Amino acid sequence: MCKHAKPKIAMIILAAGESKRMDAIKQLLPWKNTTLLGHTIEQGLVSDVDSVFVILGADSKSILNKIDQTDIVFIDNQKWQKGMGTSITCAMHYFKKESLNFDAVLIALIDQPLLDSKHYNRLIYKYIKSSKNIISTKIKSKTGVPAIIDYKYFEELSMLDQNFGAKKIIAANLQDVYSINSYNLNVDIDTKETYDLLFDTYGS
Repeated sequence: MCKHAKPKIAMIILAAGESKRMDAIKQLLPWKNTTLLGHTIEQGLVSDVDSVFVILGADSKSILNKIDQTDIVFIDNQKWQKGMGTSITCAMHYFKKESLNFDAVLIALIDQPLLDSKHYNRLIYKYIKSSKNIISTKIKSKTGVPAIIDYKYFEELSMLDQNFGAKKIIAANLQDVYSINSYNLNVDIDTKETYDLLFDTYGS
């Protein structure tokens, strides 16, 4: 059975980490006419999600001074040093505190700039049409984020272990997962060398 034609989806952009290997604030590295974080926000805002939330932690003051805050909500994760899972639980607790109701969340990272609004919308379309409650991104032989996770798993998202992100829930529920091919556009920017290569090819 298909889900409701217009599910209410919140995008959660995870941007709380400290970029020790980059020798710079990764979130603010230039990308096209903005930054890596700014680009991810822009792609979220032009996608079919209903709301965009950005989870900050390390260097949050510097980031807030550089990023347009129009039409998005920033959430401060004071436990960011304990791992990515804390950013997801931080978002879920914020939703509960503010009485915000969503049918699903789309979890995305700022260091996958080649995955844009078109990819997000492919995830959303498949979520609507599929009987599966998790729509993830196929990364070579693995599956992970960006991913849409249904309300069914919100309680689990709110209790993620500190060092585990959404992949933990995806891996534990593979029977309820449909994976969308990333067509080799899922390169994570983890080093300055990778950033320089991608920027020269796609980001300048």
